[in-house]
Amino acid sequence: MIGFARTMSAAGTAFMTICIAATPALAQQPSRILPGASSRAPIRINAENLDYFDREQKFVYTGSVVANQGDSSMRSSALTIFLSGSPARPGEASDGGPASSQVKRMEAAGPVTVTSKDQVGTGDHGVYEKQANTIHLIGNVSLTQGTNVIQGSRNSRLVYDLTRGRARITGGVSSLFTPGSDDPTRRTAAKARR
Repeated sequence: MIGFARTMSAAGTAFMTICIAATPALAQQPSRILPGASSRAPIRINAENLDYFDREQKFVYTGSVVANQGDSSMRSSALTIFLSGSPARPGEASDGGPASSQVKRMEAAGPVTVTSKDQVGTGDHGVYEKQANTIHLIGNVSLTQGTNVIQGSRNSRLVYDLTRGRARITGGVSSLFTPGSDDPTRRTAAKARR
């Protein structure tokens, strides 16, 4: 269960971190990131296309989207970032715009893969809700760390509450835990003693 909690925390935090600071214009303050990484680490998003919709206040990255920050990465077919700022009205100077807007929601279309070091979370879709401070992986949820695997069914849904550090998977789940395999540093130390 320890490996599961670590995988959930890292996968959820990695998704949130990449999403919150995904667009340079939105990254006004250092974002919280994984332990051992720097909040000042640059964020790089590669995609085939980027569209910005001023009236809807959203960025849409499409086509082989890869977002990286430090040891964290997220792959998806599309990433949509919804802002909370209000668009400029025709004829008015923009005092809101993307530079002063805040992220309110992110949606990643799948398959979605979030990787942080040896921890991987996958799903058909991913959502980050800033107000609720939750991460959702939806459909065919899978979490792995080393040989430990948690696999959700086709209709599974993972909700990770970042405030409480609590995860819940619904819709059917099976788990495989290998004793002693949840801590890669322990395995390395054991090999060094031999």
